[in-house]
Amino acid sequence: MATVLITGANRGIGLELTQRYAKAGNDVIACCRAPQKADD
Repeated sequence: MATVLITGANRGIGLELTQRYAKAGNDVIACCRAPQKADD
């Protein structure tokens, strides 16, 4: 299991990568400019 840092995680490619890495069992640190727009 890896720890992955993803920026721009609340939409587009960043969101997709965040979901895929998390589903694969990795620890994900997700950063975004507008946290109020982010989903859990």
